[in-house]
Amino acid sequence: MTAANWLLLQVKPQQEMRALESLERQQAICYCPLVQVEKLSRGKRVCVEEALFSGYVFINMASGQTSLTYTAVRSSRGVSKIVRFGENPAKVPESLILQLKDYEKSNLSLLSVPNLPQKGDKVNVLEGPFKGMQAIYSHTDGQQRSIVLISLLHQKAPISLSNIQIKKLA
Repeated sequence: MTAANWLLLQVKPQQEMRALESLERQQAICYCPLVQVEKLSRGKRVCVEEALFSGYVFINMASGQTSLTYTAVRSSRGVSKIVRFGENPAKVPESLILQLKDYEKSNLSLLSVPNLPQKGDKVNVLEGPFKGMQAIYSHTDGQQRSIVLISLLHQKAPISLSNIQIKKLA
């Protein structure tokens, strides 16, 4: 087996998967790290998979792989260009690719089963000045934050917290 020779490709906007599909049809070994991201969709929070590096894909151009040329890579659907430093393509160490794959596995396993609260659900505050307190989930406040109602001085006070600071109680 030949040594890995990973290069970085810039792809057209929102076409990471198209570029991967096109290159893999040509028997290229490609990699696009994915992460789970919480987004708002029609007023509800949902988890979606996105490219970790939007607009970029890695390709392994092993020295013994003669069937795939730089010209074939550049002209593949979805590919914009090979990232270069001067005249030489930017080489990515195999160790970095392995670290990205480990990160991707841990990120996907943590967020693959979302437990998103709905309006009126009881939540526990995990971080910050209100750590350990219980609150009532009210609504989303952008893509990464939520409004919760915390009992302070016998009143329900609305507080904006990051989504990672709260956890729905069972």
